[in-house]
Amino acid sequence: MPASSHNTLQIGDVHITGLTDGSITFDPRILFPETPLEAWSPFHDRFPEYFEGQYFRNNLGSFVFTSNNQRVVADSGYGPHGDMIGYPAPGELIKDFERNGIGLDTINTVFLTHLHGDHVGWNLREDLPERPVTFPNARYRVHEADWNHFTSKELLDDPVGSETTQRSVMPLKEQGVLDLMDGETELAPGITAFPTPGHTPGHMSLLIASNNKRALLVGDILGSPMQATETEYRYTPDWNAEMGIKARKTILDQAEKENAIVLGSHLSYPGWGTLIRWNGRRYWQAL
Repeated sequence: MPASSHNTLQIGDVHITGLTDGSITFDPRILFPETPLEAWSPFHDRFPEYFEGQYFRNNLGSFVFTSNNQRVVADSGYGPHGDMIGYPAPGELIKDFERNGIGLDTINTVFLTHLHGDHVGWNLREDLPERPVTFPNARYRVHEADWNHFTSKELLDDPVGSETTQRSVMPLKEQGVLDLMDGETELAPGITAFPTPGHTPGHMSLLIASNNKRALLVGDILGSPMQATETEYRYTPDWNAEMGIKARKTILDQAEKENAIVLGSHLSYPGWGTLIRWNGRRYWQAL
């Protein structure tokens, strides 16, 4: 079993720190409109940290991967942008970097799994009037299919739908710090990004492989730990529902086959666990 304590995890030579932008509590029917609240009841005892009554308490997680003196941040939270799906968003990520003693200037790469607002919100220092890039020595990296989708004329013509892109993504391109990826890309030794489309057109995941240990960062393939079990529940944030379900099943099968740790931004803080079988069903279980 990989070494783990509180919010750090060791996968071979790759060190991982789980960070959080805070959490929001919301009615799950917002994201799962076809799923009644009672359907989640069997999970209340398994994931008590994830429920407040019948509502979800959803982590807004990010991760720092350190490998061979290189540091990769995966996703930048929602940021201090008021409400997220109608509920207050705390915007704690910068403070969490400070609490964990990780300097923003020590980051070499910011890997964006995709361009939804709760994964790009601290790309810029929204707490400072000048709004400089948050990680001054980093290249920001995202799949070109997501860039093309979110900056399409159709989406940019919608002032509400394009607000996040205009605020937190397009300035990266304007400042010359954004690199677009197409296909599998090594970000640092033992850390490889690969396409997992469905949630968005260019959604990407990470394979962390070092010294015969493996972990998979699944991004929003799992928007909650319960989706490791209920893979086919309709999840409205998915850009393509069928592709989203296929990506979920494929990466869970891969993780189970390879005995890989599964990490995700919206899994229970600090965001990693293993897959287990119980009464013939698959579950994510926090470490």
